Amino acid sequence: MSSSRIPLSRVLIVVITMAIVAGLGVAIATARDAGGAAVAEPLMAAKNSPADKPRYVAMGSSFASGPESNKRGPNNCGRSQDNYPNRVADALGYRLVDVTCAGSTTSEILGPSKRYHKPAQIDAVTSDTDVVTITTGGNDVGYIGRLGVQSCVNLAMTGKRPLRCNANRVPSPAPVTESFVSVERRMEKMVRAVKARAPKAKVVFVDYPPVVSVADVACPKLPLAPWEIVEAGLVADSLAAATAKAAHATGSALVQPSQAGKAHTVCSADPWLQGFPGAPPYHPTESGKDGVADLVINAMR
Repeated sequence: MSSSRIPLSRVLIVVITMAIVAGLGVAIATARDAGGAAVAEPLMAAKNSPADKPRYVAMGSSFASGPESNKRGPNNCGRSQDNYPNRVADALGYRLVDVTCAGSTTSEILGPSKRYHKPAQIDAVTSDTDVVTITTGGNDVGYIGRLGVQSCVNLAMTGKRPLRCNANRVPSPAPVTESFVSVERRMEKMVRAVKARAPKAKVVFVDYPPVVSVADVACPKLPLAPWEIVEAGLVADSLAAATAKAAHATGSALVQPSQAGKAHTVCSADPWLQGFPGAPPYHPTESGKDGVADLVINAMR
Protein backbone atom coordinates (compact mmCIF):
# COMPACT_ATOMS: atom_id res chain seq x y z
CA MET A 1 0.00 0.00 0.00
CA SER A 2 1.52 3.35 -1.13
CA SER A 3 2.07 6.07 1.38
CA SER A 4 -0.01 9.39 1.05
CA ARG A 5 2.53 11.33 3.04
CA ILE A 6 3.97 14.36 1.12
CA PRO A 7 7.64 14.92 1.58
CA LEU A 8 8.52 17.89 3.76
CA SER A 9 10.75 19.34 1.06
CA ARG A 10 7.82 19.66 -1.35
CA VAL A 11 5.71 21.42 1.28
CA LEU A 12 8.46 23.96 1.85
CA ILE A 13 8.78 24.60 -1.89
CA VAL A 14 5.00 25.22 -2.24
CA VAL A 15 4.93 27.58 0.76
CA ILE A 16 7.91 29.59 -0.47
CA THR A 17 6.41 29.84 -3.99
CA MET A 18 3.08 31.10 -2.64
CA ALA A 19 4.84 33.69 -0.50
CA ILE A 20 6.80 34.98 -3.48
CA VAL A 21 3.64 35.23 -5.62
CA ALA A 22 1.76 37.03 -2.84
CA GLY A 23 4.63 39.46 -2.39
CA LEU A 24 4.70 40.25 -6.09
CA GLY A 25 0.95 40.85 -6.03
CA VAL A 26 1.24 43.32 -3.19
CA ALA A 27 4.10 45.12 -4.91
CA ILE A 28 2.18 45.40 -8.19
CA ALA A 29 -0.94 46.65 -6.43
CA THR A 30 1.06 49.21 -4.46
CA ALA A 31 2.79 50.44 -7.59
CA ARG A 32 -0.55 50.68 -9.39
CA ASP A 33 -2.09 52.67 -6.53
CA ALA A 34 0.90 54.99 -6.37
CA GLY A 35 0.80 55.53 -10.09
CA GLY A 36 -2.94 56.19 -9.97
CA ALA A 37 -2.48 58.75 -7.22
CA ALA A 38 0.35 60.38 -9.14
CA VAL A 39 -1.92 60.71 -12.16
CA ALA A 40 -4.98 61.77 -10.14
CA GLU A 41 -3.23 64.60 -8.33
CA PRO A 42 -2.20 66.49 -11.51
CA LEU A 43 -5.71 65.95 -12.91
CA MET A 44 -7.28 67.39 -9.77
CA ALA A 45 -4.83 70.29 -9.81
CA ALA A 46 -5.55 70.95 -13.47
CA LYS A 47 -9.28 70.85 -12.87
CA ASN A 48 -8.99 73.39 -10.07
CA SER A 49 -6.35 75.56 -11.72
CA PRO A 50 -7.04 79.31 -12.12
CA ALA A 51 -7.26 78.92 -15.90
CA ASP A 52 -10.31 76.67 -15.51
CA LYS A 53 -12.25 79.18 -13.41
CA PRO A 54 -14.85 81.39 -15.13
CA ARG A 55 -13.22 84.66 -16.20
CA TYR A 56 -14.89 87.64 -14.53
CA VAL A 57 -14.21 91.23 -15.59
CA ALA A 58 -15.31 94.00 -13.20
CA MET A 59 -15.70 97.50 -14.66
CA GLY A 60 -16.85 100.76 -13.15
CA SER A 61 -16.19 103.63 -10.79
CA SER A 62 -15.31 103.95 -7.10
CA PHE A 63 -18.48 102.28 -5.85
CA ALA A 64 -17.07 99.15 -7.51
CA SER A 65 -13.36 99.74 -6.83
CA GLY A 66 -14.14 100.32 -3.15
CA PRO A 67 -11.40 102.78 -2.12
CA GLU A 68 -10.43 102.43 1.53
CA SER A 69 -9.30 106.05 1.89
CA ASN A 70 -8.94 109.33 0.05
CA LYS A 71 -5.47 108.18 -0.96
CA ARG A 72 -4.98 106.35 -4.23
CA GLY A 73 -2.74 103.34 -4.70
CA PRO A 74 0.00 102.89 -7.30
CA ASN A 75 -2.64 102.16 -9.93
CA ASN A 76 -4.31 105.54 -9.21
CA CYS A 77 -7.66 103.79 -9.13
CA GLY A 78 -8.24 103.18 -5.43
CA ARG A 79 -9.02 99.49 -5.79
CA SER A 80 -9.33 97.64 -2.49
CA GLN A 81 -8.77 93.93 -2.05
CA ASP A 82 -12.20 93.51 -0.48
CA ASN A 83 -14.37 95.46 -2.91
CA TYR A 84 -17.54 93.79 -4.11
CA PRO A 85 -15.88 92.28 -7.23
CA ASN A 86 -13.27 90.53 -5.04
CA ARG A 87 -15.93 89.28 -2.65
CA VAL A 88 -18.03 87.95 -5.54
CA ALA A 89 -15.05 86.23 -7.16
CA ASP A 90 -14.01 84.60 -3.89
CA ALA A 91 -17.52 83.35 -3.15
CA LEU A 92 -18.22 81.95 -6.63
CA GLY A 93 -14.75 80.77 -7.61
CA TYR A 94 -14.29 83.25 -10.45
CA ARG A 95 -10.99 84.39 -11.94
CA LEU A 96 -11.24 88.15 -11.40
CA VAL A 97 -9.87 90.80 -13.73
CA ASP A 98 -10.56 94.03 -11.84
CA VAL A 99 -10.25 97.19 -13.96
CA THR A 100 -12.57 99.35 -11.84
CA CYS A 101 -11.25 102.84 -11.23
CA ALA A 102 -12.28 105.53 -8.75
CA GLY A 103 -13.39 108.67 -10.53
CA SER A 104 -14.00 106.97 -13.85
CA THR A 105 -16.86 107.90 -16.14
CA THR A 106 -18.74 105.92 -18.78
CA SER A 107 -16.39 107.41 -21.38
CA GLU A 108 -13.40 105.92 -19.53
CA ILE A 109 -14.97 102.49 -19.73
CA LEU A 110 -15.45 102.81 -23.47
CA GLY A 111 -12.23 104.72 -24.18
CA PRO A 112 -8.79 105.42 -22.64
CA SER A 113 -8.51 107.52 -19.50
CA LYS A 114 -6.38 110.60 -20.09
CA ARG A 115 -6.49 111.51 -16.39
CA TYR A 116 -5.19 108.15 -15.16
CA HIS A 117 -3.26 107.18 -18.29
CA LYS A 118 -5.13 103.89 -18.41
CA PRO A 119 -6.51 101.94 -21.36
CA ALA A 120 -10.26 101.66 -21.83
CA GLN A 121 -11.76 99.33 -19.25
CA ILE A 122 -13.63 97.53 -22.01
CA ASP A 123 -10.27 96.32 -23.37
CA ALA A 124 -10.09 93.84 -20.46
CA VAL A 125 -13.00 91.89 -22.00
CA THR A 126 -11.60 89.05 -24.10
CA SER A 127 -13.23 86.20 -25.97
CA ASP A 128 -12.94 83.86 -22.97
CA THR A 129 -14.73 86.24 -20.59
CA ASP A 130 -17.73 84.63 -18.89
CA VAL A 131 -19.11 87.40 -16.66
CA VAL A 132 -18.93 91.20 -16.67
CA THR A 133 -20.22 93.53 -13.96
CA ILE A 134 -20.66 97.26 -14.56
CA THR A 135 -21.20 100.02 -11.97
CA THR A 136 -21.02 103.40 -13.62
CA GLY A 137 -22.70 106.73 -14.32
CA GLY A 138 -22.31 108.48 -10.97
CA ASN A 139 -19.33 110.56 -12.04
CA ASP A 140 -21.00 111.50 -15.32
CA VAL A 141 -23.73 113.32 -13.41
CA GLY A 142 -21.48 114.58 -10.58
CA TYR A 143 -23.45 112.61 -8.00
CA ILE A 144 -21.01 112.07 -5.10
CA GLY A 145 -18.65 114.93 -5.93
CA ARG A 146 -21.50 117.40 -5.72
CA LEU A 147 -22.64 116.07 -2.34
CA GLY A 148 -19.09 116.35 -1.02
CA VAL A 149 -18.81 120.02 -1.98
CA GLN A 150 -22.24 120.84 -0.54
CA SER A 151 -21.35 119.09 2.73
CA CYS A 152 -18.02 120.89 2.93
CA VAL A 153 -19.60 124.31 2.41
CA ASN A 154 -22.32 123.59 4.96
CA LEU A 155 -19.83 122.50 7.62
CA ALA A 156 -17.64 125.54 6.96
CA MET A 157 -20.63 127.76 7.64
CA THR A 158 -20.82 126.24 11.13
CA GLY A 159 -17.13 126.93 11.73
CA LYS A 160 -15.86 123.40 11.05
CA ARG A 161 -13.08 122.78 8.51
CA PRO A 162 -12.49 119.06 7.88
CA LEU A 163 -9.31 117.97 6.13
CA ARG A 164 -9.42 118.07 2.32
CA CYS A 165 -12.46 120.32 2.50
CA ASN A 166 -12.23 123.38 0.27
CA ALA A 167 -15.16 125.54 1.28
CA ASN A 168 -14.42 128.00 -1.53
CA ARG A 169 -15.57 125.51 -4.15
CA VAL A 170 -19.00 125.89 -5.70
CA PRO A 171 -21.19 122.81 -6.17
CA SER A 172 -21.75 121.83 -9.78
CA PRO A 173 -25.26 122.36 -11.18
CA ALA A 174 -27.77 119.57 -10.64
CA PRO A 175 -27.84 117.13 -13.57
CA VAL A 176 -30.64 117.53 -16.09
CA THR A 177 -32.70 114.86 -17.82
CA GLU A 178 -30.41 114.79 -20.84
CA SER A 179 -27.49 113.85 -18.60
CA PHE A 180 -29.19 110.62 -17.56
CA VAL A 181 -30.26 109.84 -21.12
CA SER A 182 -26.63 110.14 -22.23
CA VAL A 183 -25.52 107.80 -19.45
CA GLU A 184 -28.16 105.29 -20.48
CA ARG A 185 -27.04 105.36 -24.12
CA ARG A 186 -23.40 104.82 -23.19
CA MET A 187 -24.35 101.91 -20.93
CA GLU A 188 -26.11 100.30 -23.87
CA LYS A 189 -23.00 100.89 -25.96
CA MET A 190 -20.92 99.10 -23.31
CA VAL A 191 -23.04 95.97 -23.62
CA ARG A 192 -22.70 95.97 -27.40
CA ALA A 193 -18.93 96.33 -26.98
CA VAL A 194 -18.85 93.43 -24.50
CA LYS A 195 -20.90 91.19 -26.81
CA ALA A 196 -18.65 92.01 -29.76
CA ARG A 197 -15.66 90.77 -27.76
CA ALA A 198 -17.29 87.96 -25.77
CA PRO A 199 -20.64 86.91 -27.30
CA LYS A 200 -21.42 84.40 -24.54
CA ALA A 201 -20.54 86.64 -21.60
CA LYS A 202 -23.22 87.45 -19.02
CA VAL A 203 -23.45 91.20 -18.43
CA VAL A 204 -24.66 92.38 -15.02
CA PHE A 205 -25.37 96.02 -14.21
CA VAL A 206 -24.92 96.82 -10.51
CA ASP A 207 -26.29 100.25 -9.61
CA TYR A 208 -25.41 102.53 -6.67
CA PRO A 209 -26.61 102.21 -3.08
CA PRO A 210 -28.16 105.57 -2.16
CA VAL A 211 -26.57 108.09 0.17
CA VAL A 212 -30.03 109.22 1.25
CA SER A 213 -33.64 108.64 0.39
CA VAL A 214 -36.05 111.51 -0.15
CA ALA A 215 -37.66 110.71 3.22
CA ASP A 216 -34.40 111.08 5.21
CA VAL A 217 -33.61 113.95 7.54
CA ALA A 218 -30.17 115.37 8.30
CA CYS A 219 -27.93 113.77 10.90
CA PRO A 220 -24.36 114.59 12.06
CA LYS A 221 -22.92 112.37 9.30
CA LEU A 222 -25.06 114.07 6.66
CA PRO A 223 -24.53 117.86 6.76
CA LEU A 224 -26.99 118.70 3.99
CA ALA A 225 -29.88 121.11 3.89
CA PRO A 226 -33.36 119.55 3.57
CA TRP A 227 -33.69 120.56 -0.09
CA GLU A 228 -30.22 119.14 -0.80
CA ILE A 229 -31.29 115.80 0.69
CA VAL A 230 -34.38 115.70 -1.52
CA GLU A 231 -32.31 116.62 -4.57
CA ALA A 232 -29.71 113.93 -3.79
CA GLY A 233 -32.46 111.35 -3.51
CA LEU A 234 -33.88 112.36 -6.88
CA VAL A 235 -30.45 112.16 -8.54
CA ALA A 236 -29.92 108.68 -7.09
CA ASP A 237 -33.34 107.53 -8.30
CA SER A 238 -32.76 108.96 -11.78
CA LEU A 239 -29.38 107.22 -12.06
CA ALA A 240 -30.94 103.93 -10.95
CA ALA A 241 -33.72 104.36 -13.52
CA ALA A 242 -31.20 105.00 -16.33
CA THR A 243 -29.29 101.86 -15.34
CA ALA A 244 -32.48 99.79 -15.28
CA LYS A 245 -33.50 101.04 -18.72
CA ALA A 246 -30.09 100.18 -20.18
CA ALA A 247 -30.22 96.70 -18.65
CA HIS A 248 -33.71 96.08 -20.00
CA ALA A 249 -32.89 97.41 -23.47
CA THR A 250 -29.84 95.14 -23.79
CA GLY A 251 -31.19 92.03 -22.09
CA SER A 252 -28.62 92.34 -19.31
CA ALA A 253 -29.04 91.28 -15.70
CA LEU A 254 -29.68 94.00 -13.12
CA VAL A 255 -28.70 94.09 -9.45
CA GLN A 256 -30.22 96.98 -7.48
CA PRO A 257 -28.41 98.17 -4.36
CA SER A 258 -30.40 101.33 -5.11
CA GLN A 259 -33.44 99.56 -3.66
CA ALA A 260 -31.92 97.32 -0.98
CA GLY A 261 -29.75 100.22 0.18
CA LYS A 262 -32.71 102.42 1.10
CA ALA A 263 -32.68 100.69 4.48
CA HIS A 264 -28.95 101.45 4.79
CA THR A 265 -28.56 105.14 4.01
CA VAL A 266 -25.94 107.28 5.76
CA CYS A 267 -28.14 108.13 8.75
CA SER A 268 -29.40 104.56 9.26
CA ALA A 269 -28.32 102.17 12.01
CA ASP A 270 -26.36 100.08 9.50
CA PRO A 271 -25.14 102.45 6.78
CA TRP A 272 -23.70 101.03 3.56
CA LEU A 273 -21.93 104.33 2.89
CA GLN A 274 -19.65 106.50 5.01
CA GLY A 275 -20.86 109.90 6.12
CA PHE A 276 -19.13 113.26 5.88
CA PRO A 277 -16.30 113.72 6.57
CA GLY A 278 -15.19 110.23 5.62
CA ALA A 279 -12.28 108.48 4.00
CA PRO A 280 -13.59 108.87 1.40
CA PRO A 281 -16.97 110.45 2.20
CA TYR A 282 -20.17 108.91 0.86
CA HIS A 283 -18.40 105.74 -0.29
CA PRO A 284 -18.94 102.09 0.69
CA THR A 285 -18.37 100.91 4.23
CA GLU A 286 -17.36 97.31 5.00
CA SER A 287 -21.04 96.60 5.52
CA GLY A 288 -21.83 98.23 2.19
CA LYS A 289 -19.26 96.18 0.26
CA ASP A 290 -20.62 93.06 1.89
CA GLY A 291 -24.24 93.98 1.23
CA VAL A 292 -23.69 94.73 -2.46
CA ALA A 293 -21.59 91.59 -2.89
CA ASP A 294 -24.37 89.46 -1.41
CA LEU A 295 -26.88 90.92 -3.86
CA VAL A 296 -24.58 90.19 -6.81
CA ILE A 297 -23.77 86.66 -5.59
CA ASN A 298 -27.47 85.84 -5.23
CA ALA A 299 -28.11 87.10 -8.75
CA MET A 300 -25.27 84.98 -10.17
CA ARG A 301 -26.34 81.70 -8.61
